[in-house]
Amino acid sequence: MSELDIMLANELLFPEHSPKNYGYLSDEPTYDAVRHLALEKPTELWTLGDFGYNDEQIGECASNIAMTSPFRILSDEGVRVAKETALRLRNTAIQGRSDRVPTHVAGAVYKSRFLRDMCACPQIQSFLCDLSGTKLAPHTLPSQQIYINYTPDDITKAVDAWHYDGIGFDYVLMVSDPKTLKGGYFEYFKGTKNIFAERFKRDVPTLRRGVSAELPSEDVVSVEFPAAGYGVFQQGNMIVHRAGRLLEYAERITMIPGYVALDVSYPDPTAMCDVPRYREPGICAEVARHSAWLAQRKLQSLMEDISLDETPVGVESLLTSAVTDVQAALVSIRERIENGSL
Repeated sequence: MSELDIMLANELLFPEHSPKNYGYLSDEPTYDAVRHLALEKPTELWTLGDFGYNDEQIGECASNIAMTSPFRILSDEGVRVAKETALRLRNTAIQGRSDRVPTHVAGAVYKSRFLRDMCACPQIQSFLCDLSGTKLAPHTLPSQQIYINYTPDDITKAVDAWHYDGIGFDYVLMVSDPKTLKGGYFEYFKGTKNIFAERFKRDVPTLRRGVSAELPSEDVVSVEFPAAGYGVFQQGNMIVHRAGRLLEYAERITMIPGYVALDVSYPDPTAMCDVPRYREPGICAEVARHSAWLAQRKLQSLMEDISLDETPVGVESLLTSAVTDVQAALVSIRERIENGSL
């Protein structure tokens, strides 16, 4: 893609007001990058090509990054505060409503100012931009900016079954001390999501709901985090991954901050067929903001670049492309309304 094809959108500001039913923790420490960060570059980085994606598939992504090796993100003090915050939020966790991930917190940035500011940290943002080779920002769906996964009550279940993410970029941050865990590895499939779907005779989009099957060890990478405060960065909508089950009960907490590419000239990786069905308060309004944000930049580009000699067929194609994200959002929101999921 040439520089002329890039459409960089401005970052979408965090909402001035949280949705109903959210509230911030009291007496939180203030996030301070100097005290809470200890960023170190990963030693290895794998591309989408390394996972078997072809040039056409890679060309639809804002970055060629697939996965990194573990790297340090938080200082010891950062780990202490992140863990304390996660434990305070555990009583707000969603229990049993998802077969894929039994116990988790969504919308953590609406519940913790510390986590909200950590996700928006310019140092982390710049670091991830350098890793990915594209401009990133905290995700335009705030409820998806930080997920927290916890040990399920039933440890015969995976912490999070095999899936790919409904957003483009995220990092998986180990908050618990991995040395205290038996099992519960973060794992990823060494191949494309298309190959994974073919193996289980599934349509690719249905992988988002989770696959609980086991895979041959030669097809899986089990990540060993050196300590709490380390994470891996991934283009999560392209990588099939999971948090495996624990072999004995222990406290296992991970945080998954999500990011969006600011170059909106690529197809939106957000799983618009799924997201409006999520149960987070305000999710449909978030989807409206996200799709309007995409369309705003695309319509601006159309206004600036369209030739007045363009044919009617060409104009129709350009306009359709500019508003396709809004149309996709409307379809999914209408389905939710028709299904009675208000």
